[in-house]
Amino acid sequence: MGEKKFQNIDYYFWGLFIIYSNPGGILNALGLIGSEGGSITIRDLIFFLLVGCFVVMYLNFKVNSTLYNKAIKYLVIFLLYYFIVFGYFTPILKLNEGHSFLFFLKKTRTTIYSILLFIMIYHFFVRSNVLFFRMLFVSSIFILILFIATIITGIEILPLDTLNRGFTKTKRIFLKSYGYMPLLIPIGAVVIVFFKKKFAWKNIVLIAFGLMFLGWLLSITRRHIIGTIIYLFLCLTVLNYFQHKALISVKKLFTVLIYVVGIGFLISLTFPKYIQATTLALEESISVVESGKSSSGGKDARMGFGKEFMQDLIKENLYFGTGFDNRWRTKEGDEQGYEAADYPLLGAIAMTGIFGLISFLPVYILLVRSLIFDLQYFRNHKNVNYHSLEFFSLIVFIIYFMYEMIQYMNWFSPVSLSGRSSWYVYLAMYFASRQLFYSSQSKQIKYA
Repeated sequence: MGEKKFQNIDYYFWGLFIIYSNPGGILNALGLIGSEGGSITIRDLIFFLLVGCFVVMYLNFKVNSTLYNKAIKYLVIFLLYYFIVFGYFTPILKLNEGHSFLFFLKKTRTTIYSILLFIMIYHFFVRSNVLFFRMLFVSSIFILILFIATIITGIEILPLDTLNRGFTKTKRIFLKSYGYMPLLIPIGAVVIVFFKKKFAWKNIVLIAFGLMFLGWLLSITRRHIIGTIIYLFLCLTVLNYFQHKALISVKKLFTVLIYVVGIGFLISLTFPKYIQATTLALEESISVVESGKSSSGGKDARMGFGKEFMQDLIKENLYFGTGFDNRWRTKEGDEQGYEAADYPLLGAIAMTGIFGLISFLPVYILLVRSLIFDLQYFRNHKNVNYHSLEFFSLIVFIIYFMYEMIQYMNWFSPVSLSGRSSWYVYLAMYFASRQLFYSSQSKQIKYA
């Protein structure tokens, strides 16, 4: 698997791409970047180097795909709305304080980067997805080992952020940036459930998965810890669906539990208090889900329709949103209630209005149609090679987007958090994986 030889341009692109994502805050550690705050940084230079790689590659390699062409058309429609209505007309009509179009362009240039990354990643992933996975695994393991070494030795090899998790009485530890390392979780879940044998990358994937899961435990971030378990159960359910079996298999469930318990036991030997803190955090989550309140009696607005401030913003700006307002991007604005990061769906409605969501809706429809087609295809075709790289690549992103879609509070996050490029990157990888998989099945197959 993966014996294909790659050209230098592929190595340059994927290497720069991983550095651009700043995994582990390596750019911060090297003193190349501080608190970005919308200012021009080294990442802007790296992005333009990525564009240069793409231009060189595109002169000799083009992909013809109906799905890709549709996606580009729909993304351009959203981009036009974002810059013309959200960034220009609405702020002027609402007399948003301190607004200027040049200021808007500077602060939101990463939205343009997200769309351009979709284009570039699609082409390079079709060319050299094997190389991407290899570089992701190796770089992630290296970064996560440095992360653990930083914690154990106390020497600041990588810059860390810390925060007290009050009810657990344990310090939360975060990397400055995780880059695309969180993708290791769905990758690991897929390998555990779908690839029992004949998978060359299995050991390195499991190591990377375990290290990333340890990272989530050290951060005591409940949604990521629970999300890891959900990914595993989602993989089990999907595999059983493909095989026309009961959606929950006791035997396979037991296998997954062994993996979870085994990883937990190994981690407990080194970081026992974080296992205890995680247990308390999960108990707190159960309390919130059951009653809508924490153990201390406080409400968690994320389980409902958000805070009243967000609801009032939506009522006052229902059709065209607030337009660009820099308070959506600052710590001060976050303290006032402009919390798009915690409430992506509500943030999307409040920021761009109903018409803003409509401008992005075709992209979502294209995504959902593709997911439905793929799930039905695997269920109806028994001759699929479940050990192929093409299947591995495709099922990873099917599982990823299924997980994203079941979280209603995160719908339209690529609208409210459009500067965070990961959603667009993974969409490009998903569509490119479809191109590779169905091409490998039969050139006669017509797919959505």
